Amino acid sequence: MHKRLWNLLKLEFELQPKAPLLIKSGMLSPNPSLPDMQFVRTRTANGESVFIPGSSLKGVFRGFTEKVLRTANDNWACDPFGDGSCGRMMIDVDDTARVYRQSCRACKIYGNTRLRGRLSFTDALPNGGVVTETRYGVAISRLTNAVAAGPFDIETLVQGTFKGSVVLENFEVWQLGLLALTLQALNDGLVKIGFGKNRGFGEVEIRPSRIVVDMAKHSHIPAQEIWGVGMFVNDAERTSYGLSAGDKLDNLPEGTSSDLGVYIRREYKAEEWQTIAERAVQSLSTMGA
Repeated sequence: MHKRLWNLLKLEFELQPKAPLLIKSGMLSPNPSLPDMQFVRTRTANGESVFIPGSSLKGVFRGFTEKVLRTANDNWACDPFGDGSCGRMMIDVDDTARVYRQSCRACKIYGNTRLRGRLSFTDALPNGGVVTETRYGVAISRLTNAVAAGPFDIETLVQGTFKGSVVLENFEVWQLGLLALTLQALNDGLVKIGFGKNRGFGEVEIRPSRIVVDMAKHSHIPAQEIWGVGMFVNDAERTSYGLSAGDKLDNLPEGTSSDLGVYIRREYKAEEWQTIAERAVQSLSTMGA
């Protein structure tokens, strides 16, 4: 299916911490002034800066999605590290349609060793200045109730705005619904990112700033609809990949449309996205149909 591009959603966002945030670096810095636990850094046009890796965001999104799917049905999310994982079960399967059809719903979004994922993340880079502070902690022995290690210092981000984007490609409508549900859970504080979640760290707010949906000019698509990939393919391909014939959202804001030749682009404002997100989440009630 990745040989063609039927639809694509790009959601650009701004991320702000609502509580201290730490994405730990896996390496020690040669800078002795940095704390023991330091925020991950990268080189930007403005010099070295803290940032939020796309891989960190993807891990949080996948973890929450798997919990939701297992709550609805134990078979909808495999154990990616177990013997029954989708990648291991289909290691000798060459039919890409069968690999997608027989993969669990989590792997259909995020991929496995035999299937490329449909959801990708960019790194979230600072948009302006950021403020970090140093906190201190110790490790307490459960046997003696005395200090077992420490004190150690922790670098946390307390202020700043980060900009990044997420792209969902060749998506089914229920996949859009799970993306919207995860964004909602993050903003509600039910899902946190980074280190120290049980210490009160990691609560963030993600605000969509620009939402773009591209859809192939396969046939006339009403202005108030977003089509999932099942609406674009023929009956044979729909059957081989296990797609739904009624794969669409309707009664949506029209947004701003433009013609890209082989694609129709619809751009939505943040408030219009809220309506789309609500409709997409509501569609999850028919996910098992």
